[in-house]
Amino acid sequence: MPDPHLSTSCLLSDLATLRTLAGKLAMESDSDRLLRPQVAEQLLASGFARYFVPAAHGGSQGSFSELARALHEIGQACASAAWCGLIYATSGRMAAFLPEEGRAAVWQTGADRPIAAALVPAGVAAPLDGGWRLSGEWSFLSAVDHADWALVCVADPADPSGDPWFMALPRTAFSVRDTWHPVGMRGTGSNTLVTKDAFVPAGHAYRRAKLVTPATDTAAACYRVPMQAVAGLPFAAVVVGIARGALDDWSAWAGPRPTADRESTQLLLARSAAETDAAWLLVERAARVADDVEQAHTHAARNARDAGHAALLGKAVVNRLFEAAGSSVQQPGSPLQRAWRDIHAAASHATLRFDHHGIEFARSEWAAQAAVRQGMRNDGGRA
Repeated sequence: MPDPHLSTSCLLSDLATLRTLAGKLAMESDSDRLLRPQVAEQLLASGFARYFVPAAHGGSQGSFSELARALHEIGQACASAAWCGLIYATSGRMAAFLPEEGRAAVWQTGADRPIAAALVPAGVAAPLDGGWRLSGEWSFLSAVDHADWALVCVADPADPSGDPWFMALPRTAFSVRDTWHPVGMRGTGSNTLVTKDAFVPAGHAYRRAKLVTPATDTAAACYRVPMQAVAGLPFAAVVVGIARGALDDWSAWAGPRPTADRESTQLLLARSAAETDAAWLLVERAARVADDVEQAHTHAARNARDAGHAALLGKAVVNRLFEAAGSSVQQPGSPLQRAWRDIHAAASHATLRFDHHGIEFARSEWAAQAAVRQGMRNDGGRA
């Protein structure tokens, strides 16, 4: 039965314009190590920042399926633009777990507020009456230069080994230091946030456990799914989008060449297309599961596994195409060269590490099977 809180309307708009603009400026974003302002503005215009914002604050409360499709589409033209759109959307979802006071502050002027987020604890929070005094640095915050707000993670000052806090900071409370000099995903501008002696009201913070294991209540479906079921999903959509874009670029390059008549070249195209399609099918299924709260809880470990495996498939496709093309696509202006750099950087994200998620899946699968066997033995004993 469909969830009454799940929006089924098309919430993201003008994606064709965004894809064209992002693709046109992809080389500049890559060179500048920062998304071009026009692209950042179009991400907002297309609805990424408001995508997971609660309806009470003017947002869309969107589905994971629509977001995955949009990220896959934009990722084919510019991986960095898709990644920043991902950050806008998922950071808005994170901000939705703030207390009412914090939500009202973040979205007081509307839902189209770009937010950057740091998941790894850093910095120091000193307790004060009514809140904390916060200082520190947080690295690798994608799209932070364009952010109006930031959510940073900080250890609990009363118990550093306990559940950390997420704290919301307005743009006036932090600065950005240029530290982003990576091999790939250069246009994301994942620089370092710096703040010193910023006051964070108690109503502008929440425990990380609230995000990781949300309570089951009357909130919209997008807030009630476990983090394990959705953490890697949007990142995988971007990675598979990179692979699809690289495949299209390679096919356009290889098709007119004399080598296109070789069976080896034709089989390379066929195999790469099949694996890219398979990766996208995994992402699509994971997104459908994420949009069903009950299924998301049941198949959370499988979703995480599928996101990681989809990323592996996408990376393998781009590696194969890049190696087959040879030195002619290794120049700085080559889209395939940029895709090769981008997909290695994107697929290395912690949420896509297959070894970790594969082990978690195997353990949960065998635990479920053991529970079924135990239940059958118990039923047999009562009989």
